[in-house]
Amino acid sequence: MSQVKIGNKIVGVNTNVKFTAELGVNHLGNFDRAKQMIKSAVNAGSDFLKFQTYLSDDRYDKNNNPYGKKFIENLSKWEFDRIRDKELWDYAKDLGAQIFTTPFDAKSLIFAEEMGSIAYKIAAFEINNHVLINEICKTNKPIVISRGMCSLEEMDNVVELFEKNNCKYVILHTISSYPLKKIDSHLSMISTLKKRYNCPIGHSDHTHGTEIPPLAVAAGAEMIEKHFTINPKLRESDNFFSVTEEEVKEIKFLIDKVKTYMGSDNIEKIATEDFMWNFRRDTRKK
Repeated sequence: MSQVKIGNKIVGVNTNVKFTAELGVNHLGNFDRAKQMIKSAVNAGSDFLKFQTYLSDDRYDKNNNPYGKKFIENLSKWEFDRIRDKELWDYAKDLGAQIFTTPFDAKSLIFAEEMGSIAYKIAAFEINNHVLINEICKTNKPIVISRGMCSLEEMDNVVELFEKNNCKYVILHTISSYPLKKIDSHLSMISTLKKRYNCPIGHSDHTHGTEIPPLAVAAGAEMIEKHFTINPKLRESDNFFSVTEEEVKEIKFLIDKVKTYMGSDNIEKIATEDFMWNFRRDTRKK
């Protein structure tokens, strides 16, 4: 499974690296800002827009997560009702966007199906939520999953679920820290994932700026995801470490260059070596 088709685009080997703009809740519950974010992400040339679809009360475990109640309180302030959510989906579609979402509960998954999500993202902290994952598998849509915080055994168990259900999937290397220090990116894990799993491997980056995505591509990433904003000066949610329209354009330019520079992995004479080929001396015994 070296390639996975998501909407009308192909993720994987022998194609350009795809960029996903994670819009999340950076709108902070402001509907006009949410629309501006969608338009800006499309103008930036994002291959995919990713939403988050949730019911705030069901988003976190209030009993066992010591931060659950506080996060639910924040998310409830930023949550749109389904009518407004549909307006955003429709607006994005009218702009020609390819949209998928992260559903956090079964009801949100049903809504996302009604909206025509072209794929589904599974957040890193849902890696062991097999009830939700099984429901997502039943949609027969491609799945993108972040592997932050998980062991190889946990990842293997999820991949087994995907394989059992004949799901097409993409695994994103990520380190689950918001924001992430560049030194903690551990991009070598991309190689480990590529050797272990028969699927496209990408990278979900939570660092500031545009430096890490091109390096991730050099390490083998075939899909890049970054949180997106129109105002990084906002301090709530992920705005302060998210990328803007101009930064997405820069990232896309840089990752295309890296992809070109990486070239072929076949060990053979390259055309540009033709002249110097004449200077080779061969004293091997015939």
